[in-house]
Amino acid sequence: MNISLREIKCFGRFPFIRAQQILDNPAYLVHLLIKNLWYKWQNKDWSYKYHNIEILNPNDTLEFLLSSNASFARFSDGEFDILTGAGIYPPDSDWSQKWSINLEKELKQVLSSSDDRLFVAVDPKETFLSTKTDSHSIPFEYNMWIDMKRMMWKFLHEGRKYGHCHLFIKKNAPDFNWSKFRNYVEKRDILVVTGNTPSISHLDIGRTTHFLDVGTDDAFSKIEAIKENVINHFEELNLSKGDTIVFASLGPTACILASKLLEYNIRLWDTGHMFEFADQNFMEEVFNNDNP
Repeated sequence: MNISLREIKCFGRFPFIRAQQILDNPAYLVHLLIKNLWYKWQNKDWSYKYHNIEILNPNDTLEFLLSSNASFARFSDGEFDILTGAGIYPPDSDWSQKWSINLEKELKQVLSSSDDRLFVAVDPKETFLSTKTDSHSIPFEYNMWIDMKRMMWKFLHEGRKYGHCHLFIKKNAPDFNWSKFRNYVEKRDILVVTGNTPSISHLDIGRTTHFLDVGTDDAFSKIEAIKENVINHFEELNLSKGDTIVFASLGPTACILASKLLEYNIRLWDTGHMFEFADQNFMEEVFNNDNP
C-alpha cells in the first residue's frame, strides 16, 4: 500500500490500513467486532494471571543479556496484532509485515519458548495492565493493550523471567544504561540485519560493524533466505560465533529469526526500533562517543 494512503487519518484512525488488514485476512474483521463490542467494554482485571510472572526493568534486562549470552526476542503491540490476525502497516514509514497463518503460528511458538538460550521480552505490566484512566509518561492508547492483557498469560511460563521489550527506545526507557550497552558491544563484532541500511551504515557500533540489507517489506516471506544470508556472512567475514552479535530490526520476523539461529549457535538480538525511532543524532552519540 502506498505510504500516502497509510497516512490518511479519519476520526483518529487510519482507514486504509484497516482495510488492507481485512483484505489480507477477512477473519480479522470478526476479531475487530468482538474486540470493540465486547473486550473493550469488559473492563476485566487480568492482573491475577501475571502474579507469578516476573518482567524485568530495562537495565536488569540488559544485565541479563550481558551475563547470559542469550539471544533476544521482543514481543509488543505489533506482534500481538499478528497474533490476532492483522498485518502491520505503520503510517509513518514504508516498513510493513503482511499477516499469514504461518507467521502467527511461529510467533506463538517463540513466545511460548522455554529455551534458556532465548530471552523473551514483553511489555511491562504497568503498560499492558493499565486502565483507561491511568496516567503514563509515554504516549498511550488503551486499545493497543486489550488483546495483550487477555491473551499473553497463556503463552508465558510462571516462575520464568522475561525482559522489557522497549529497552532500546529512549523515550520508553529514559534511564537505560547506554554506556554499559556500548562498552559491551564495542568489544564484539556486529552484523546489522534490517532494511534501508544506507541511513545507518555510517554507525561504528562494534569492534567491526557489517550490514545486511533485506528490504522493508514482508520480511517473514524471506526468512529462510535471510537466515542463509546471515550464516553465509559469518563464513565469508570469518566472524566468530562467540564474539559476534546479530542486531536484527525486522519487526516480528526478528523474534523468529533469533529462534531459528539458535541451532547454529548464532546470537541475535531483536533491536526493533532502536535505529528508526532514536532521537536525531542520538545513536551517533551512543556509538561514536569516546568517553566511557
